[in-house]
Amino acid sequence: MHELWIEVDRVDGACSGPVPMTPGTGFLVRGGRLHVPGGGPICLFALQSLLPLLPAKERLTDDDPSVDWLGRIRHAQCPDPAGRVQWRIDQRPVGETTVGPARSPTPQPGDLRVTVARIDGRCNEGTRVGDAALMRGSSLYVAQPFCLYALATLLPLLAAKGREQDPGDWMHETVDAVCPDPLGNVIFRIKRVDEAAA
Repeated sequence: MHELWIEVDRVDGACSGPVPMTPGTGFLVRGGRLHVPGGGPICLFALQSLLPLLPAKERLTDDDPSVDWLGRIRHAQCPDPAGRVQWRIDQRPVGETTVGPARSPTPQPGDLRVTVARIDGRCNEGTRVGDAALMRGSSLYVAQPFCLYALATLLPLLAAKGREQDPGDWMHETVDAVCPDPLGNVIFRIKRVDEAAA
């Protein structure tokens, strides 16, 4: 296993995110958990594009000729063709990277808060009730390490729930999502900050 440092290497276009990703912006993946320096932000859409690569990159050895293309690549890009933000994925020995403390910004009306509401099984990733992330626009803020596999489930929902929904759409009423691990059964609650007290 490796830990991964993922950092914006260059921007070939113009990042149009509410908080544009710039060279040097980065995050750590260690043991299946995302660590974001300072708490963020990280672009939701860039993260969604990178996530399928990261579990394999934690386990593969770069330049191993017996593996497919994923073992050879060190860059991936965001899905926005106007932005063309290029992220570099560096494999490092586990424990090499230090990430300082993180915190989320003060929530504002309209932000989405994702909170671990309950755990109906046993989570092997260290997730605890009350762990949370905040989405503002397309920027994701993570105040503590967050399970990479849960994020893979949550990110498409966050992209949709961050927009106006038709009242007939199932997602309009649904606020809970479950992690992909049937042994963990971690239940996440997704609510707008202005609805959280309701």
